[in-house]
Amino acid sequence: MKKIAGNECALLCQQLSMMISSGLSAEDGLGVVANDQPDAGLHDALLKIKNEMELGETLADSLERTEAFDAYMIRMVRIGEQTGYLDQVLDALAQYYQRMEKIRINLKNALTYPLILLIMVMVVVGVILFKVLPVFDEVLRNLGVSLTVPAQVLMQAGTVLIVASAAVSALVLIGAGVVGWRQLRNPQLSLTALFARVPLISGVCRELSLAQAAFALSLFTRSGVEISEALQGLETLIEHPGVKKQIRDCMQKMNAGENFDRALLDCGLFKEAYARMIGIGLRAGRGDEMIAQVAERYDDDTETAVNQFLNTIEPLMIVLLSVIVGAILLSVMLPLMNIMSSIG
Repeated sequence: MKKIAGNECALLCQQLSMMISSGLSAEDGLGVVANDQPDAGLHDALLKIKNEMELGETLADSLERTEAFDAYMIRMVRIGEQTGYLDQVLDALAQYYQRMEKIRINLKNALTYPLILLIMVMVVVGVILFKVLPVFDEVLRNLGVSLTVPAQVLMQAGTVLIVASAAVSALVLIGAGVVGWRQLRNPQLSLTALFARVPLISGVCRELSLAQAAFALSLFTRSGVEISEALQGLETLIEHPGVKKQIRDCMQKMNAGENFDRALLDCGLFKEAYARMIGIGLRAGRGDEMIAQVAERYDDDTETAVNQFLNTIEPLMIVLLSVIVGAILLSVMLPLMNIMSSIG
């Protein structure tokens, strides 16, 4: 069966959490959810899970056998079953997948708008180079005047531009195909690792990964998981190479004897203010609450980073388009001005 998308996982976890909280067993809850499930594949998978649980299997093992749910969900469900907080874990997972879906949408929006602007720039420049300039060139030649050197260079560069545009388009299509294939194989797969080193989008990708890490850490701690084990879970969850390295550094410092808050400050995983907030919460015996607050703040920081990226890329594209079009128009208008002055 194909992987379940994040929004479907959120809905399933929310429904199961409500069923278990109301006093139903996980098996009965799965039966109710399966009967209301419009997707035939997911309906059959839920019934299969229900039947396996009735034979004595755990929910986590049954979920794993379907190969439709990600390792993070399976791991957290297993922890919920072991600690007796399955309903709370499922509710937290529902919030997690809702937030990750929101983050994924923000990332796609941040990448889509600049791409559209870039395509518009290429189309406008292409029309001017291959349609407008040749007409002006013919008119000026009939008047006994040739295009200026810059305009001629631009026209001669048309062939090169066509080849370059085709190459860029092919690379973009290949990249989009790879991303689309990975998303079809696993709809829950993060895109942050793919764009972590792209100059303009790298900051947004880091904020997205930190928001994911903070919320996942909050979920671990609320589920009763030890910090050291929670960090191991984070390392397998996060795909951003820089953030993953910082998580490993934090684990190494803790293994060397440092406290969690001190290790956070030394490795630079979270912002200094956030790391100190977590340290204060741990010393006050409210570490899980403080980590949850940090996760909420990183969610706001993510939206701010996306908005800043959009606010930066839009004027850059407009300035680029204005400069290119202005240069081309000046190259065309200068000969016309010379003709007008000679006639005058």
